[in-house]
Amino acid sequence: MNEFILEYWLQVVFGIVLTILSFGVRKISSVLYNEIAEQKSIKMGIQAILRDRLIQSYNVHIALGYCEIHNRDNISNMHEQYSTLGADGVIDRLIDEITDLPVKKIEKEPNSELEQ
Repeated sequence: MNEFILEYWLQVVFGIVLTILSFGVRKISSVLYNEIAEQKSIKMGIQAILRDRLIQSYNVHIALGYCEIHNRDNISNMHEQYSTLGADGVIDRLIDEITDLPVKKIEKEPNSELEQ
């Protein structure tokens, strides 16, 4: 009789442990799924912001007809990060057009006290 009770309680304990484990796995799976979805949304949001800034830079510099070196460096850095996030070919063509623009030096105003 003791063996029957011992065996019965072992089955109940194992059943409870498996139930707790299954709830834990389900909870972890749900949290992981939500984290992955959030990461994807953040990635897509950053990519959209970079795309907007690159297109805006393109419009400004094409209208100006030149691109200063520090702006070109900034555009290059943004394009590199945009490409890492999974870019498309449209922005690549815009960047090529920007890099074909001439570089205009930033002219410093002469310091009247030193140059006189």
